[in-house]
Amino acid sequence: MRKKRARQNRAGNTGLHFSYKNVDSLKRFINEQGSIVSRLETGLKQKEQRRLAREIKRARHLALLPFTQTV
Repeated sequence: MRKKRARQNRAGNTGLHFSYKNVDSLKRFINEQGSIVSRLETGLKQKEQRRLAREIKRARHLALLPFTQTV
């Protein structure tokens, strides 16, 4: 039997209004390697996760966020 993971609500008080301009709130949804954190860990719904991913990708394209972290 599989053990269920406890979901973390990392959205916090962001109000789920993601914007590529608000880099500080987007950084909370990126792990140490620079990849987007999964829905299981964020606790977001599918629609919210897609919005989040789109805004992170926009911020990366405009060089507001890095694509990868240097180790």
